[in-house]
Amino acid sequence: MNLLIEPSREKFEEFLSRQFDFVALPLAEVRQEVEAVYPLLAKQFARIRNKYFRGGRGPVLRLGHSAQYMMFLYALSRRLAEAGRRLEADKIYLLLRTVSGADIYYEVALPLLWFSDHPLGSVIGRGKFAPDSSLVFSQNSNIGNNNGVYPEISGNLYMYGNTTLLGRTRILGNVVLANGACVIDSGDLKDCFVFGRSPDLMVKPLSQVRFDEITPFIAGA
Repeated sequence: MNLLIEPSREKFEEFLSRQFDFVALPLAEVRQEVEAVYPLLAKQFARIRNKYFRGGRGPVLRLGHSAQYMMFLYALSRRLAEAGRRLEADKIYLLLRTVSGADIYYEVALPLLWFSDHPLGSVIGRGKFAPDSSLVFSQNSNIGNNNGVYPEISGNLYMYGNTTLLGRTRILGNVVLANGACVIDSGDLKDCFVFGRSPDLMVKPLSQVRFDEITPFIAGA
């Protein structure tokens, strides 16, 4: 499946070239890695039902869509790091933080299915994501460590705004953190809505039908 780029690939890469000037990185020096990111985004965007990510002919990368641009930059920084080009990866990471207001380091191995429409103020740290897990986060979301221990995300995690997930917590099945929830060292959480702050969390059952109404991902697309 091909990734459509609007208004055109030429215009998008002209924009990239000017953006990369900000971090003293000629586009020509990372052309190979940029080319490798497009098919990855095509697979990722094809599973997102948000209208800005899909068009009549398939997944779309839109010039000027800040969340899509953040996702592009994360994928590019990670690709560069995997190729051993850490200086270039650091430059793209710096650009990502500058233009999105979010902090997603390239050493954080996010799953294929991740999405954020409003990432401002979010810090997505070194949680342990299973390859078949998924992540959705909104503004001021935080994933990180407590006493050197990071969460494990083995299922599907949906974080509403101003939520925190820290420490020895394992996400199984489908878990939604309600606005303002703060989860620290809470053990296994599975198929539930989570409200409040640790250790006084309120946990309510979450059905698959209800989660399917919430998630932006298309099952098995």
